[in-house]
Amino acid sequence: MPSSEHDIMLRMAIKKLKASGFRVIRLDRRNIPDAIAINSSKIYAVEVYTRCANVHLAKRILKDSQYDEEIIVTKKYDEHYHKPEVYYKVLALRKKNESYRAIRRKVMREFNLNHLSISTIVDWVKGKKKPLTLLANL
Repeated sequence: MPSSEHDIMLRMAIKKLKASGFRVIRLDRRNIPDAIAINSSKIYAVEVYTRCANVHLAKRILKDSQYDEEIIVTKKYDEHYHKPEVYYKVLALRKKNESYRAIRRKVMREFNLNHLSISTIVDWVKGKKKPLTLLANL
């Protein structure tokens, strides 16, 4: 049985998805995904994680699945995770043909960050990953 925190987060996500026009089917018994969301053109896997560090597991399990995309629901923003503004600034700088090292230096200075790895920047630019704070905001 999922934890009550997990259940609350899933119920809130389903409510938001339905308000956005999705048809949602909740799956029980600790399945991955927790729910399936359907709109007019795509089928989404919906997975809730109370521990954001485990999101990579869902990505690995859902890779090459029958779903068009996945929606991963996490807790609200925590200082450990990068703000959406940082992500968008990285993309804008790369669009101006800035090097990854220059992007890292400028963004860390502008946002007063202690850490931003070049591999994270590369993954964002290539579309492999997005900050968890973007994924949490349905």
